[in-house]
Amino acid sequence: MNNSKKILFTTENVSWGGSELLWSRTVAELSQFSFSIAVCVHEKLKLPQELLSLEKDSKIQIFIHSNSISSLWKRTLNRFLPYRKRFKSANLRHKLILDFNPDLIVMNQGFNFNAVELMLFARKNKLCYITISHAVNEGLWPNLVLRQKMELAFVSSMKNYFVSQDNLLVTQNQLGIILDNAVVTRNPFNVPFAIDLDFPKLEAFHLAFVGRYDFCAKGQDVLLQVLAEAKWKSRDLHVNFYGEGNDIENLKALVEMYQLNNVIIHSHTSTEEIWKMNHGLILTSRFEGLPIVIVEAMLCKRLVIVTNVSGNAEFIRDNESGFIAAAPRPEYVDEALERAWQQRINWEAIGTKARQEITTLIPEKPALEFANELSYLLSNL
Repeated sequence: MNNSKKILFTTENVSWGGSELLWSRTVAELSQFSFSIAVCVHEKLKLPQELLSLEKDSKIQIFIHSNSISSLWKRTLNRFLPYRKRFKSANLRHKLILDFNPDLIVMNQGFNFNAVELMLFARKNKLCYITISHAVNEGLWPNLVLRQKMELAFVSSMKNYFVSQDNLLVTQNQLGIILDNAVVTRNPFNVPFAIDLDFPKLEAFHLAFVGRYDFCAKGQDVLLQVLAEAKWKSRDLHVNFYGEGNDIENLKALVEMYQLNNVIIHSHTSTEEIWKMNHGLILTSRFEGLPIVIVEAMLCKRLVIVTNVSGNAEFIRDNESGFIAAAPRPEYVDEALERAWQQRINWEAIGTKARQEITTLIPEKPALEFANELSYLLSNL
């Protein structure tokens, strides 16, 4: 690859999820451009076949890093040494970055602080970088030291991309400054933009809860408390859970504890299959970025019921294209779900309205738009 400009993509995540779609699909789009592209990821992150195929075709390079101490005798000796005398891990990622010497680094992070140390490393070494932040938790406020690091890191970046306006606002509040170099961007999605699914013809009403099993973030427990009420148990409403994660056993335990016969936990199901079998989406998140599943549900003409956290409500007009619970608490979720239930004969029309609105709010090809933006930044370096 003899291209003039070099771009390196990194991610702080070690498991694959929605936070990896934008950067990885942008890599695929940029592979058609005249750049030298590299990806630097942790050994625990399982890359999709699309990226592996690009490497096989010599269109990108993939660097795998691990900060573990590889020598067995060093690991063994560390068990007996005091902390200050232990063998420390060399930061292989830093070496890989310096050896590649990129013109631009794209730093992907699950929250808004994971990549701070890498950002400061790039700044110290006079490397240009941009950031992509996918979620902000208002319950995790940075202490003074982290706040100072975040401020320096974000201000020194060429651009800082956030997936929701709310995430940007909260980050600015955490830092106490306006980020003039911040931009809201949109994530890719897993259904065709022009998808046209029929509304399910089912005797009962079905809602899907799509998201990883992580109660701290996704708040499945909040919805289960609501569904445990006698009125919901007596109604012809079924809730289908789709996902995977560390709280799967807790989810099963609460379903059993509350004796929720109308709740079903599914194994992996493709996105289109989910929306062939469900009339709408319900999310009771405690914090988010802007969930891709909201966009996918709306594109599929499905109504959406969400908690008003992070970017959840940015695409939804309450009582028109969906229903918004004031907060991730059982009483507020119950109130929003009750409003939706009273409109159940109109769910198809509400879903149609949802699609009409979302198609005006998101680009058809977010990764291509982002690739074009990065190309512009590179051409001006």
